[in-house]
Amino acid sequence: MKNIFKIYKRDLKKIFTNSMAIILAVGIAVLPSLYAWFNIYANWDPYGPASTGNMKVAVVINDEGYEFKGVEINVGDQIKSNLKANDIIDWQFVSKERALNGIKAGDYYAGIEIPKGFSKSLTSIMTKNFKQPKITYYANEKKNAIATKITDKVVQTVQTEVNESFVTTVINLVNKLLGTVIEQGKKDGANIFQNIQNQIDSAQSAVKSVEKTIDGFEGVMSVAQDLNKSLSKSDLSSILGDTKTAVSDTEDAIKVAESSIDVVTSSVGDVLKSSSKKLTNSASNLKKINDTTSDKAQAEIKSVLAECAQARKELQAIVPALEKVNNNLPKPLSAVEALIKVLKTADSRLGGVENELNKILRGDSSKKINDVADKLTSISTTLDSSLSTYTKEIKPQLDKTVDSLLDVLFDISNLLTTVENQSPQLNTLVKSLNSSVEAGDDLLSTLHSLISNCAKQLDNLSKKLNGLSDSEIVNTLVNLTDGNSDELGAFIACPVKVDTDKVYGIDNYGSAMAPFYSTLALWVGAIILVALIKPNVVNKKELGNIKPREEYFGRSLIFITISLVQGLIICLGDLYFLKIQCYHPAKFIFAGLCASFVFTFFIYSLVAAWGDIGKAVAVILLVVQLGGCGGTFPIDVTPAFFRAINPYLPYTFVIDAFRECVCGTYGNNYWICLGKLFIYFFIGLLIGTLFRYLFRKPMRFFEKKVEETGLF
Repeated sequence: MKNIFKIYKRDLKKIFTNSMAIILAVGIAVLPSLYAWFNIYANWDPYGPASTGNMKVAVVINDEGYEFKGVEINVGDQIKSNLKANDIIDWQFVSKERALNGIKAGDYYAGIEIPKGFSKSLTSIMTKNFKQPKITYYANEKKNAIATKITDKVVQTVQTEVNESFVTTVINLVNKLLGTVIEQGKKDGANIFQNIQNQIDSAQSAVKSVEKTIDGFEGVMSVAQDLNKSLSKSDLSSILGDTKTAVSDTEDAIKVAESSIDVVTSSVGDVLKSSSKKLTNSASNLKKINDTTSDKAQAEIKSVLAECAQARKELQAIVPALEKVNNNLPKPLSAVEALIKVLKTADSRLGGVENELNKILRGDSSKKINDVADKLTSISTTLDSSLSTYTKEIKPQLDKTVDSLLDVLFDISNLLTTVENQSPQLNTLVKSLNSSVEAGDDLLSTLHSLISNCAKQLDNLSKKLNGLSDSEIVNTLVNLTDGNSDELGAFIACPVKVDTDKVYGIDNYGSAMAPFYSTLALWVGAIILVALIKPNVVNKKELGNIKPREEYFGRSLIFITISLVQGLIICLGDLYFLKIQCYHPAKFIFAGLCASFVFTFFIYSLVAAWGDIGKAVAVILLVVQLGGCGGTFPIDVTPAFFRAINPYLPYTFVIDAFRECVCGTYGNNYWICLGKLFIYFFIGLLIGTLFRYLFRKPMRFFEKKVEETGLF
């Protein structure tokens, strides 16, 4: 032990008695701190607005705006206005040619292009043929590797702003249109639902009037039937006068009946159209269901069942009416018979769909909801096709046939005026009248049934409208239009705000990187020591009989002394010169001193045992630890090799200990990290004693041969 301190005292004396040695020692002690400080300061706040605000990004806006439904939309101008207010990046608004040339030349880190027709493409979502708008992003990855990562985030920000602007515009447009309707209702002295209810009431009055007219016309037809039965050659002249007067009185009623029949034939088309639309909507709603057991899905399925039942009820009302009308025509229409067959098939298929939906409600998993939806879509398509056939072919034929029948009734009046002089032809006339009256009676019965069904539909609509007007959701939507539509649009565009609660928050990026660069500087300082200070003691005779182990421990003391000074300068500079964030300054300094001690002793042992080979090993460990310590990127994103060695590297322990001081400690992590670090002290001790002894002869031979080259 005495010889160990003799070596240490002589080393100190030689340093302090030689001015050049003092300068060199000071340089060795200070140089590593410069490495740490410059790197920490260079990374102080690279992602803050003050730094990224110097990065130039070209912006090309060719959008000319668009007017939709009287609303002027110009997303390009909105983007430009928002970017001008955004100081995160140095936005450069230039032409496309200038932007592309500047990106290639390295004048801009990236470029964003808003193309022509951008606003028009955004509003196309409200039309049948919509086109998804695109923003072109140009990235110069050659200029800087990290810069593109920053600009990638920037372009995502622009995309988010465009999306929010689009949603806000749509909401504003909907609010404007809905608000216009409601305001119009207010001007008329009633709300929108009351206006619709008034229209329904008027339609119900009209339907009741038509029913009364048909009832009157049926009475006339009954008189005509009785007249036909009582006609004979003997009493024709006496009856003729009364009959002529009756027919003359009903001419106006016939005209009303003709109008009513038109209403019935139109109602058939309306029912087909309504049923098809209901089934299409029901199919769409079923396809949105993922879990048929949820309460929401069960409610939706029940709603679809109700729509199917209503559609079947309407079809079942149409089919008998069409059959009765067609069978009472002079010549039944084959097209009507085909339509009746299709409608019966559709009714039967709807019954099957109802059965499958009921099974699903009961929990039958063998029935797939999407298969049921496809069946509804198929039935809807069939009804659409039937509607087209009815409108283009069947209805015109029915109208023509009915018109011919009504013409017959009009001819009755004219025929009766001449029947007195045309008694020979009376029998033929009576037969014709009999057929016409019977057909007209059947037609009026069918018309009466359809008109009654129409009245029921209007009653149902009135009840649903009353329920809708009392709906809390609808009233809430109406009330929202009285507020600020811009605020509503902004809320729907971004309904959720993220409240970030930082755990172990760090003020700046430089403080976050201080553990890594300080650790790296401590290791570099140890390498500088072994590169400039010899691990072997010279002039041993001045000290007496010095043993190898005494030489090893004695020289290590000067290495450790200078390394502790290095660690102290680095840590004090981090804390009080750069003023990094640190919750535990004393622990930070202690961790730095421990790291300096262990790193230097470990590297000194490598060099003491293996000479230049030990120096090479220290450099190799430096390079490997740069990628494997997790000091910059999370270790989980590095290759498998670095993830595997990370838990065993001394860098890892020191960086984690420093982070405990910078960000706040958790449990005993700080002391655990330092404990793991000191394992490398014992490894170095083993290398410097046992391995140094085992490799002494091979190393002497190696050093002798290297010296013979005169190069090393």
